[in-house]
This record gives sequence, structure tokens and C-alpha cells, in this order.
Amino acid sequence: MKRTIAREVAAMGRMTVRELKARYVEVFGEQARTGNKDYLVKRIAWRLQVLAEGDITERALRRAEELANDADLRIRAPKAKAATEAGGTATATVAMVPPTNRRPGRC
Repeated sequence: MKRTIAREVAAMGRMTVRELKARYVEVFGEQARTGNKDYLVKRIAWRLQVLAEGDITERALRRAEELANDADLRIRAPKAKAATEAGGTATATVAMVPPTNRRPGRC
């Protein structure tokens, strides 16, 4: 990253959300849909870098799409390890704690 971009990113850390939203409009040409300061800083920094140094290559983009298409996506969460090892269904063990009159922060 060039020094000017690094300096600008450092300066964005001191900006308010309102100022970041205005900068977002300057860089992207549209309103930001969020008020999350960290997100705005990251998006603006990314865009400044792309404008200064160029985006990823078409070859890298195609490869990323290939990897995404080949990825195994889970529809359901995996079963508990005990269930798969025993060949049965998993049951959760819950420890019973006797009730007490103590409250957190008091001894």
C-alpha cells in the first residue's frame, strides 16, 4: 500500500461516522447502508487501494469462483461426535448445580 493511502487510512480512524459516510459517498458514489465505523473504514480503505493499484486480476477472480463452486456447503450442522462414534443418537449431559442464595459479586 502506498504511503498516501496508509496516511489516509490512519486519518480515517480519527474520523466520526458522519465524516466516514461522507467519504464513502465520495469514493463509492452512493450512500453507505451502515453506521458501523470499523466496516466503513475497511470498505473505504479497500476502495482507495483498488483505485490506486487496481483490482484483482480476472484470472484470480475466476479461480475464486471455481473454488467457491467446488466447496462443500453444509445444510445442517454436523452431528455430535459421540453419536457418530457410537452409531446412536447423541444425548447431552447436564450437570445439576444446587441452588444457592449467593449472588454474583457478593461473598
